[in-house]
Amino acid sequence: MASLTRKAIMDSCVRLLEQHPVNKITVKDIVEDCGINRNTFYYHFQDLPDLINAIAREDADRMIQEYETVGSVRECMDIAIGYSLQHKRITMHIFHSADRDILERSLMNLCAHVCTKYIDSLLSGRRIAADDRDIIIRSFQYECFGLVIDWMNSGMKPDMTQKFLRLCELREGSAEAMIERSLQDATLF
Repeated sequence: MASLTRKAIMDSCVRLLEQHPVNKITVKDIVEDCGINRNTFYYHFQDLPDLINAIAREDADRMIQEYETVGSVRECMDIAIGYSLQHKRITMHIFHSADRDILERSLMNLCAHVCTKYIDSLLSGRRIAADDRDIIIRSFQYECFGLVIDWMNSGMKPDMTQKFLRLCELREGSAEAMIERSLQDATLF
């Protein structure tokens, strides 16, 4: 029963975020929309940022479970963009709020996951130095994250997605080249 109530609170918050910026939503609004009392809300969440964090974390976790394999830079970008577009109004409401860091953490975790899956798929059983693997993953993770944040800063304009796709075309093969360099360097020692 507690998990049903928790889900109902989260669903209520999502509904309200579709309509209003974060600073226009109160715990009172959520409990009224949900049909519960304030004590029940506070049993499940410390405050509104805690609730938003739970929603973002659950959403990112769900997407991470969906993508056990990632085969290209383009797929990494598609996943990160898809995460942001899934609920564009909510994303923008959180992005322009004092709780922006919650969205950024979730997006960073998602980018880390998909870039790790991508690089590991390219390695396909080959081993490179752990530091090299980490550097390669982080370079793609930060690029993916930075591009999506920049896109959000511009209001998530549709024309940017074409630029992302072009970047993916231009970057094609770069991860493979980095892995090959790491493998070659390992044979020198």
